[in-house]
Parts: sequence; structure tokens; C-alpha cells
Amino acid sequence: MSNIERTLRAMVATKQLEIDKQKRKIKELETKIKEMEDDYKNRLGDIENRKKNKRTKPSYVSDK
Repeated sequence: MSNIERTLRAMVATKQLEIDKQKRKIKELETKIKEMEDDYKNRLGDIENRKKNKRTKPSYVSDK
């Protein structure tokens, strides 16, 4: 194997490692986004439930 061929193979391997690193980073960010979306949906659901479960009378009105 010639010197040039070894150099090219080393360059390709280095670039492949960089690509793999970027793919892992993208996957991590996608996971974070998914978690944030799930948290947002859960909070939104809580707000909707609170709106449905509001009291029928104001708190200052007593049943006494």
C-alpha cells in the first residue's frame, strides 16, 4: 500500500468518525426535543383539566 493510499484511508476514517459524532449529537437533540414536546403536552393537559374542574361557585360564597 502506498503512502498516498494510507493517507487517504486515514482521512476517510477521520471524516467517518466526525460524521458518526454528528449523528449522535443529532440523535441526542431529537431525543431532547421529543422529551420537551411530551412535557409541554402534559402541562397543557393539566391546564385543560384545571379549566374543566373549576368550582361552580366563587370561593367567597359559603354553603353554610
